[in-house]
Amino acid sequence: MPLANSGPIRSYKEVVQYFNTLAMSHMGVEQFSTGMISDIDVQTNLQTPTKYPLVFLVHRGGTIQSKGKTTFSFTLMVMDIAKNQEPLEVNRLSDCHDILQDLISRIMLTSWETVEIVLDMPVVTTPFVERFNNNLSGWAAEINVIVKSPLNLCEAAFN
Repeated sequence: MPLANSGPIRSYKEVVQYFNTLAMSHMGVEQFSTGMISDIDVQTNLQTPTKYPLVFLVHRGGTIQSKGKTTFSFTLMVMDIAKNQEPLEVNRLSDCHDILQDLISRIMLTSWETVEIVLDMPVVTTPFVERFNNNLSGWAAEINVIVKSPLNLCEAAFN
């Protein structure tokens, strides 16, 4: 089942919205967030408690190339509350990796005409255990998302 798309994905905001929709459509994900990696540790009384497993998208940069090829670089993280017992930790890492693999598969196996984004392959993944103040474990994937973003003055905000 393709994710709903109201038009071409061209902007950073649309890419983030796509990942939000993608993550929240997965039955194993409880919450999606984006921001800086330091935002993962934030816990205040003003915010609602974070739900886990969490998919977190960290922006890293991007490139604009000729002919409208724009690439956004992210770290895509899937994490859950760590447990101190090794067998449970192995299960937690396995579950988070499965979710990460599902998200990447969904993008890679959806046609360009449906989604209009592409991931550079291969995707490098790195596990982490008992990281952050929240004692989280999971996987981080370095991804490059390619979108069509035409370079033209017809859509530019000039007088």
